[in-house]
Amino acid sequence: MAGDAPRHPRYSLRDVRLACECLVKDVWMLSGWNRRAIRVLLRRSLRVALAAGLLLTSLRFDVPPYGDREAHLDRLLAGRQFDLFGWWVGAMAAKLGYELILPHESMSDADQVAFVQDYMRDLSEFKRLVGRIEAIYSDPDVGDAATASAALRARRDALRASLDARQDIVEAILQDQVQSVLREEGFAIGGQVMPPLRFRFTALPDLLVVSRRDKIERIASRELTTGLTLEEKARIEEAVDRRFDVSSLVTPIGGLGAYPTMLPETPALEWVLGVIAHEWVHNYFIFTLSPVGLNFLSSSEARTINETAAVIVEREVRERVAQRYYPERHAALVSDAQAGPRPSNPQAFDFRAEMRKTRERVDELLAQGKIEEAEAYMEQRRVLFVRNGYMIRKLNQAYFAFHGAYNADPGGSPAAGRDPVGPAVQELRRRSPSLGAFLREIATVRDFADLQRRLRKP
Repeated sequence: MAGDAPRHPRYSLRDVRLACECLVKDVWMLSGWNRRAIRVLLRRSLRVALAAGLLLTSLRFDVPPYGDREAHLDRLLAGRQFDLFGWWVGAMAAKLGYELILPHESMSDADQVAFVQDYMRDLSEFKRLVGRIEAIYSDPDVGDAATASAALRARRDALRASLDARQDIVEAILQDQVQSVLREEGFAIGGQVMPPLRFRFTALPDLLVVSRRDKIERIASRELTTGLTLEEKARIEEAVDRRFDVSSLVTPIGGLGAYPTMLPETPALEWVLGVIAHEWVHNYFIFTLSPVGLNFLSSSEARTINETAAVIVEREVRERVAQRYYPERHAALVSDAQAGPRPSNPQAFDFRAEMRKTRERVDELLAQGKIEEAEAYMEQRRVLFVRNGYMIRKLNQAYFAFHGAYNADPGGSPAAGRDPVGPAVQELRRRSPSLGAFLREIATVRDFADLQRRLRKP
C-alpha cells in the first residue's frame, strides 16, 4: 500500500524544470571558461541529477493495470502470504546438512522401522499432552493453569526436543522407503529416483482458493501465512469476494508440492507414506515438463488430471510401502477394513450422496445463470451438513473448485459431480500395465481431449 512505501523528499516536475533552467544559465556563463563558473555548473548539475533521481524513485509504479486480478490480489493479501522462499532456505539447509553424514544408512532395515515407529508413538504422546494442557487452560474451574500444567508442560517440552533431534533421521528413512517403490516402477536413473524425493515435516500454510461465481472454476490461489485465526480467514474471504466479485475459501491442505515437499507432522504413518508419494508426483510433473504440471494453475482440466493421478499413485505406493516395511500395522488396518462397516441405519445421513446431489444441482443452476439462487441453495445445504455432524464452515463455488479436483474415487468424487475428467484418468490407470507406465503416460497428456483420444484407441 502507498502508506507502506519508503518516504522520500517530494520533488515536482516544476522543481526539475527550474533546475534545468539554472543549468542553461550556467552553460551560458561558461563563455569565459572561468573556474568559478565550472564549480557552479557542477554543483547545480548534481542537484538536477539528484532531483530527477528522487523524482523517479518517488513515482511508485504500484497501481496495476485495470483488470489485473493477480496483481490486485497480491496487494490485497500484502503481509498475509506465506514466505515460501524463507521456508525453502531453512528446509534446504536442514536437508543438505543432514545429507553430509546420513547416519540412518548405518542402520538395518529393522532398526529403521523401529526408529520410525518409536518416533510416531512419541509424536502421538506429544499431541496428547498438548491437548491435556489446552484443556487445563480452558477449564474455568482451574484457578492457576500454569501451576496445574507445570509437570505436563515439562514433559511436553522434553518430548518436543527429542522429536526435533530425530526428525531429520525419520524423514530420511521414510524418503528411502517410498523411493524403494518408485525405483521399482522405473523412476530412477543410476539408482537415483528423479526427481529426488525430499520432504519436510512442517506447519502448513492455509490455501486461499478463488473461483468464478458463474461457474465452478478455480481462477486463482495463494498460500497464506500460518497461524491465521478463523476471524482473519473470514475477513480475507469477505475482502476478496467484495473486491473481485468472486467466490473464495481459505482451506487447510494436507501437503504442498514445494521442494522439499511440505507435510504436516502427524502420527498417522500410512497416511504420511501416501502423501509423501502424492506430493512427489507433483514435482515429477514439473521435472518432466508435463503439460498437466505446467498448466496446473491455468487449466482446471490439467489440475484435475494432475491431482487425480497423484491420488492414484498415493494409494498404491502407500499400500506397497506399508506391506513391505510395516506389515503388522498394515495387517491390522486391513483387518478392520475387511470387517466391513457396521450395519447401517437406513435413515442415516449419506454424506457422499448428499454432496454429489448438491454439486450437480449447483452446476445446473449456474448453467442457467441463476447465481444468487445457487449460492442460497449451497448455504441451505451447508446447514443440512452441519446438522448431520459435518462441520463445513463454508460451502460455495470455491469449495467445489478445490475438492472436486481430487477425483480418484470409483464413480467419481462427490464434490466433482458429473465431471468426466477424473473417471477418464482412472480408466487410463486400469488399462496401464503398471503404476510406472500409467504415470509416465499421464505426464505426456496435453489436455482432456488428448486423454479421451488415447482412451478411444483399441
